[in-house]
Amino acid sequence: MKKKTVALILLSWFFGGILAAQADQNAFEKAKVLIFDKQWAAALKELDKVIVKHADGRYYASALFYRGKCQEELGAKKQALESYEKFVSASGSSNLAEEARISIIDLAAALYREGEKSYLQKMLEPLGLENKVVSYYAAFKLSYLPDRKIAVRALPVLQAILDREKDEELRDRAKIAVMRIDPARLREMAGPQRSTAGKMLKIRIFDKTDKKESVSLNIPLALADLALKSLDAEQKRALQKEGYNLDKILEQLTGKDMKVDIQDKDSVIQIWVE
Repeated sequence: MKKKTVALILLSWFFGGILAAQADQNAFEKAKVLIFDKQWAAALKELDKVIVKHADGRYYASALFYRGKCQEELGAKKQALESYEKFVSASGSSNLAEEARISIIDLAAALYREGEKSYLQKMLEPLGLENKVVSYYAAFKLSYLPDRKIAVRALPVLQAILDREKDEELRDRAKIAVMRIDPARLREMAGPQRSTAGKMLKIRIFDKTDKKESVSLNIPLALADLALKSLDAEQKRALQKEGYNLDKILEQLTGKDMKVDIQDKDSVIQIWVE
């Protein structure tokens, strides 16, 4: 009798585990289909079934990642960040861990801009990671912060890119990031530059309302293309509306000794070479 009881318990446990695993798989697969169709709220419900009931299940960690994705798409930034962090903790070596860490940086930056200052630390911590993709991404993201005292924390990582990396596109991104943080440091950090007869590209941006100078850049002409790349999207559109092709603007400025003077809705932008 006792042997039968033990056998029934073992069978119940065995088959119960199989059924639970099957339920997890069904919910997870259904969630992925819903995510593909961008039905974020419905997918979130399916993922919660996997996460809440079976913390030790096969699909638990992946469900955390995709829950973060759904919450991010639904605008629940704090919850999404928490889900990504739990995923990284549960499965830090997975292929999705890098993507999760980048999402954490993006969400922390968004929350910081909304006034949640405590999330700054979650932007700073990745700077020390061995994963270069994540570390570099954190540095680039920090370079956009208006508070230079904070943004300068990215400079050691940006310097490492300039010292070690051979990819010119990556190096250019690092130079632009340095320019956003502290234009005066760019020449020092980037090392010797090709001379262009000592000429400088000068950019001045004035506020239209109070006429105060908001940006003043003097850039060696060899780095002038980076200065143009550093202009924001609205300022680039303003240049294009005035008929200036950004690929040819340096040639126009240097060849014809001209001055570009344009206006957008908030600013007056002046660019010239001397």
